[in-house]
Amino acid sequence: MYLLFDADQTIWDFNATERISLKALFDHYHLPDTAETKDAYEIGNLWCWDAFEKGNISLEELEALRMKLFFKNLKREDLDENEAAELYATLLSENGILLNGALDMLESLKDIPKSLVTNGLKKVQRGRLKGTDTEKYFDHIFISQEMGVQKPKKEFFDIVLKTIGRDKDQCIVIGDSEKSDIQGANNSGIRSIYFSPKGNISSKATWSVSSYQEMVKLIRSLQA
Repeated sequence: MYLLFDADQTIWDFNATERISLKALFDHYHLPDTAETKDAYEIGNLWCWDAFEKGNISLEELEALRMKLFFKNLKREDLDENEAAELYATLLSENGILLNGALDMLESLKDIPKSLVTNGLKKVQRGRLKGTDTEKYFDHIFISQEMGVQKPKKEFFDIVLKTIGRDKDQCIVIGDSEKSDIQGANNSGIRSIYFSPKGNISSKATWSVSSYQEMVKLIRSLQA
């Protein structure tokens, strides 16, 4: 058995990281920390990530474009989107926060080989790996920006399988996103575990779990 773990909202609490980093970004530009300001950012951010996962823009384009859309929504086009993109990536990289119970889960499964598979920015993901001391749990770190291809594309997992030297039937993709993790697994014929602390069930995944305890129990049962 070989485990392929997604990063954000599967191991790291990206929502918490984003809140802290956005607050610092707003403070830097003297922008009000309000729901309206957050919405102005989120609208462009979601559009950009959807475009990226569809292969319409690159990660490099995403970084600056989401800031350009953010400033446009605020009617603050005088601000420099490239400078903001660099600052925001730095803030995200410095604020790695693990989901509650993630470290215990990784410890309990440390005897099973695993790799990290993420669509995140390389600067951000590498920084958070170092800051949370979690790189030691993974044989390989697969970051789409370094690979030149992203989840859910089959090519992403082709590279992963070739690098780890495992057959697809030996692997399990674990993640919180139906759109990138589960669909990516399906595109490559790999089994998957959909992780949803809210208790949502994915009809696209092989299994769905709502806690780390349930995840570990399922994985151990599959070893038997």
